[in-house]
Amino acid sequence: MVIKIRFKLFLFLASCFLLIASVNAQTIDSSAYKQYSFIKKNINHIENDSTSLTSFYERLFQLEQRKISRVNITHIGDSHIQADILSGSIRQKLQIRFGNAGRGLVFPYRSAKSNEPTSYKTITNVPWNYKRNVFFENPLPIGISGFTIETNDSLAEINLLVKDQPKLGYSFTKFTLFHEKGLNDFDITICDDMNCQRGIFKSTDKSTNPFVSELKFEKPIRQIYIRNRCSDTLNQKTSRIYGMLLENDSAGVLYNMIGVNGAEYRHYVMSKYFTQQLTYLNSDLIIISLGTNEAFSMGFDKDFFYRSIDTLVSSVKLTNPNACILITTPADSYRKSRKGRVKNPDMRLAKETVVSYCLQHNIAFWNLYDIMGGYGSMGKWYAMKLTAKDRVHFSGKGYQIQGDLFYNALMEGFEKYKKNKNK
Repeated sequence: MVIKIRFKLFLFLASCFLLIASVNAQTIDSSAYKQYSFIKKNINHIENDSTSLTSFYERLFQLEQRKISRVNITHIGDSHIQADILSGSIRQKLQIRFGNAGRGLVFPYRSAKSNEPTSYKTITNVPWNYKRNVFFENPLPIGISGFTIETNDSLAEINLLVKDQPKLGYSFTKFTLFHEKGLNDFDITICDDMNCQRGIFKSTDKSTNPFVSELKFEKPIRQIYIRNRCSDTLNQKTSRIYGMLLENDSAGVLYNMIGVNGAEYRHYVMSKYFTQQLTYLNSDLIIISLGTNEAFSMGFDKDFFYRSIDTLVSSVKLTNPNACILITTPADSYRKSRKGRVKNPDMRLAKETVVSYCLQHNIAFWNLYDIMGGYGSMGKWYAMKLTAKDRVHFSGKGYQIQGDLFYNALMEGFEKYKKNKNK
């Protein structure tokens, strides 16, 4: 019964985002915030960052001074992140200021029957077996994207087309595929939009990373075909894909998004190859935005939630020791009851747990819950048409506002770092 309820919840959350993901990112004029008096801009800060984000701020400073060419950021989350409106807004602002190093991590969500960001499009010619990390009963292992797709069809292909965004071009010169490699896996060919083969990933090729194959292009490209190729009919039977990374040759920020509808901290912990493959991204900053789903239904366990945060953070730190970590609190939201949709007091407990954990472990945090107005503020956001009807998710404009707020808070912390550095 619990599994059935959760499954229906996940389908509901996913269906909401099929609608939300279609909204293009909008630019919010600062004067527009005057009508949103419930947003507490005066407390919009990255907290506890004076020591915990020092190495990230220094890397950003070196990038600004052109002493290094790349800063890598990875944003991990749930359905609030998968549509890439919130994270896409932050990516756009950072890349406009510091330089655009590429679109970053992408996944063919359509092949997994899920909603896809609007900044790229994937099409496949065959149905794939798929799994997202919330369905832990499914035996498929999970890697870098929180999703996995697999097929036994030797003729399967995925067409990937990347779209430019305002002031940003996302053609790429380097393509990295996260996939299973071994005797039983198909080779994979990479073809361009003229159907010319540009490279081949042989399943038995050895590399420093057992899950990664890379291909460089002489000129920027925006569309490729990823095709299975059977060179050993006796052994090659399957193809399993965990994710794709798109980069260019320019200096700047590479902002990776990892989002899974319905995900909780524990789901990433149970993802077999997640932290192992995460190391490849060489992140300078890892942002974690989870907690909404843990507190969505009745029966929120504050102690279990605290332990779940600690388990994931400890695992990420172990495999990514050079990365700074920044945790965002879940937003205020409503939940269903017999009386209709009502305020959710457990979300406040989830916020308090995140803050407590970060203070006790010297981790930076962004308190979205209080910044958006605190307990019951979701109703005010809803009245201003900044949320979806469920009053759990946000509208495109609502996510854009959050992206603006987060970016401004992060840049405030960065400017303080530079000021203190020059003293």
